[in-house]
Amino acid sequence: MQFEHIVQVNDPAKNDLPILTRTQLWQGLVLRAREPSRFLVGLDTYRILEDNDHYIRRCLELPGLTVDDEVWLTPEERIEYKITPTESTPGGTLKMLIEEPEPHALFVRFKYCSLYLNDMDDALPYDLFAQQAYVATDIETIAIIRNLSLN
Repeated sequence: MQFEHIVQVNDPAKNDLPILTRTQLWQGLVLRAREPSRFLVGLDTYRILEDNDHYIRRCLELPGLTVDDEVWLTPEERIEYKITPTESTPGGTLKMLIEEPEPHALFVRFKYCSLYLNDMDDALPYDLFAQQAYVATDIETIAIIRNLSLN
């Protein structure tokens, strides 16, 4: 399944929301990679196995599932996640791209590519459910980043 959507970060029409800078947004997206328990519901534990300015390797423990992934960081531009496929975990990717069509008009484009362990004749209902979950998680990510920037 391939799916993408955009989340608006700054909305000039909503005066009650503080404007995030590109740097604040970037730092929040990196925090999601380095401290995923702040952003992912159901994450039991995680381990950072390798971490530098441009690369993170992690192991995430979810109920009944272990996910190993790699994260590539292009400062203030994009973050790319790649799940390592195993017998119980299909591979997949997530790309988060910061877009700024005009000054302070920040958006994040989320691009998902999910693979399946088995052929699914009719994956559409599952895909729609997954897409809704992705959108909800990504909107919540921006809300968490916004709240953290206020502290």
